[in-house]
Amino acid sequence: MGVNHPVFSRLYIWSQEYLERAVGDVRIRQNECAYGRTLIVGAGSGLDVAVLGAHVIELVLLEPDPLLGAYLRKEYPAIRLVTSTAEQMELETCSFDTVITSLVLCSVSDVDQVLREICRILKPGGQYLFMEHVLHDAPLAGMIQTSLTPVWKQMAGGCRLNRDIKTALNLSALTVLRYELAKPSYFIPIVTGQAVRPLES
Repeated sequence: MGVNHPVFSRLYIWSQEYLERAVGDVRIRQNECAYGRTLIVGAGSGLDVAVLGAHVIELVLLEPDPLLGAYLRKEYPAIRLVTSTAEQMELETCSFDTVITSLVLCSVSDVDQVLREICRILKPGGQYLFMEHVLHDAPLAGMIQTSLTPVWKQMAGGCRLNRDIKTALNLSALTVLRYELAKPSYFIPIVTGQAVRPLES
């Protein structure tokens, strides 16, 4: 299944500077941990590129949305761009030291499959760095998120407010080393963390 949200993508590019203020320095702190051959999944408009750590030796971007892909080609012509979906990455197995997602798992069609793909393309011992907004721990807040999600999804390019990312990570083949609340919010709490592909996998 392809990804194509032209109205939302244009709005995102136009408003990215303002949206980034809400994230603050969370993205910077997260991405400075990247090293080696690195993949950014759902690269969007490339906000992660400028704040990568100094130990990244090669960068690949994955972005299936045509409009955002065209923007990335214009802004970062020297960086390899892959246009397959996150559920079916057209990338080699065991080929990356670091994989990054930033506010991406909310909008993919199958979180579990994306995590399987991330585990597949990571080298044994490789790291997955994530910054994602998640289902709120408080039951009432979670219920409100769930009630708003059908409308929000239509307005925000398929984004779901009520994704239970923590459970999905714990059920995946990845080993979660760190999972922490980085930006508390009643409707859009943001977490960051690190998971690794086990050495024996």
